Amino acid sequence: MKFKVYYVKNLKMSLEKTAAQVGHVMKELGRKCASSPEGDTCIVLGVSQTKFDNLIAEAVSMNRPMHVQVDSGRTEVVAGTRTAFGIIEEE
Repeated sequence: MKFKVYYVKNLKMSLEKTAAQVGHVMKELGRKCASSPEGDTCIVLGVSQTKFDNLIAEAVSMNRPMHVQVDSGRTEVVAGTRTAFGIIEEE
């Protein structure tokens, strides 16, 4: 499996916060498919808010397995902020 995770670089989250958000996305994607860590690929990319929104819309229109991470607002961003999302691609 190939997992692609995108985060919004405009939010200027710390490295630790970004890693946590990507981790949440990967955890949820892992629940959606049977995969083996040995054969999986994970790509993480920072994108603009506009690109982020466009990628989500594209994934929804193609009915791809995905997860959008919405932050609870306890630390660096406002509650309800979409910080990261990921899709699953067959290799």
